[in-house]
This record gives sequence, structure tokens and C-alpha cells, in this order.
Amino acid sequence: MMTRRTIIDDTEHSARRRILDAAAREFSASGFEGARVDEIARKAGVNKALIYYYFKSKEELLAVLFEETRDEVFSLFDAGTIRRMDFTSGDDARRMLAEFLDVLEARQDVIRVVLMECAKRTPINDMIFTMIGEILDRMMALAADTGYLVEKDREKAKVTEFFTGMMPILNYVAYHEIWMERFGMDEPALRAQFLEAFLGTHMEYTVRKTGR
Repeated sequence: MMTRRTIIDDTEHSARRRILDAAAREFSASGFEGARVDEIARKAGVNKALIYYYFKSKEELLAVLFEETRDEVFSLFDAGTIRRMDFTSGDDARRMLAEFLDVLEARQDVIRVVLMECAKRTPINDMIFTMIGEILDRMMALAADTGYLVEKDREKAKVTEFFTGMMPILNYVAYHEIWMERFGMDEPALRAQFLEAFLGTHMEYTVRKTGR
């Protein structure tokens, strides 16, 4: 039975979600500095004051979007199906990468903000690299738990994962729609080609380096 408190909670959750989704779109379109709270309110269909009821500032809005993205990636890494995969198997590796892309593509606007802002020397840059560092640490822990990482190679593996693993994936998520429009490709064909390239470069190297 729906109580008055339940209805209020659902309404507040819906408003908060609309604000976050609108903020992601506005940050993606205008960058963090160019984003306007008035425009976020318009896109969310709420009063500007309601945004400040839920969030202290634009910085907090972005921080929550980053935290949600990190937590969704963590949920994927922690899933039992991922931990049971054999990454030396092309089919398992392809399936894991496809699931990773699915998670990130659902947060495409946030990923665009990450790439747009990560080269800037600002507090936003600090938030981005905190999130990236946490994801890499969890990725390294997963690799160690499943026998794909030699502990003494942890720092080298982290560098490899960031520059040859994570960044190509983030770029694919941010730019694949533009590529499809520019070169007339459909998404299944482009994703298949990207996965094959990634498996043949980054995954081939990292699995070989761990001796698997």
C-alpha cells in the first residue's frame, strides 16, 4: 500500500534524478565552467531553488555524477560473472569488454565531461583523477584476485591500464556516435571492430605479460 511518505519519497527521488540527468547533459554540452544552474533547472523541469535544496553547488552535482559512475563500474567488477571469466578466452574477454562499454555508454554524458575536463588544472581535474584512480585500484584488485596480475608489477600495470586500456575505452564511449555519423557505420559493426582491435592490442599484451 502506498503511504503519503512513500509518495513524497518517490517524488523527491524523481526530482533529484531529473536534476542529475539534466546536469549531466548540461555539463556535457557546455563544459563545467560554461554550465549554468538556470539551464540545468530548465532541462530538469524544476525550480532553481530545488537544485540548491538537494545540492550545495555545481561542484557537488558533478561529484555525485562521478560517484554514481564509479559505483556502477564497481558493481560490474564485483559481479560474480566477471570474476569467473577466463580473460585468456576471446569470448570471455569480449563479453567483459562489452559489459564494460554498456555501463559506460549509459553514462555517456559523464564520460564526455571526464574527457573534456581532465586536462585542465582545476579542482574538477582532481575529482576526475580521484575517480579514475579508484577505478584503476579496483581493477588491479580484481586482476590480482583472479590471477592476472603479478603484485610487483602493480604500478607498471596501472600505467598500462590507464594509457592503453582505460583511455581508449573512454574515447570510444565519447566519440563512437560521432564516428558513426561521420563515416556511416552502424553501432554493432563499429563496436565489433573496436573490440577486435582492443583484444588484439591491450588485452593481448596484458595477458601475455602476466604469463597466462
